[in-house]
Amino acid sequence: MVAKNEAETSTDASKLQAEVETLRKDLAEVTKTLKTMARENGESRAAEAAQRVREMSGQAREQFDHAREVAVGQVRERPLVTVAATFGIGLLIGRLLQR
Repeated sequence: MVAKNEAETSTDASKLQAEVETLRKDLAEVTKTLKTMARENGESRAAEAAQRVREMSGQAREQFDHAREVAVGQVRERPLVTVAATFGIGLLIGRLLQR
């Protein structure tokens, strides 16, 4: 009877050890999958951020081009007023910087 209990205990221990090993392998797979998912998520967020930067850069470029066109148009329409305004702004900035 004692030998039978020892055999059962040994068998149970072997089964338990096999189950623990299976759990370790499963945990390793889950960890690997989670790392892959995190990397992919990070890459997709980086791609989205890069796309937003490109869009905003394009918008800023369009606004700058529009402002430049307006300024060039004003200079062509009223060259003397533009020169006088530029001169006045230069004097004002010069006075402020002297202080």
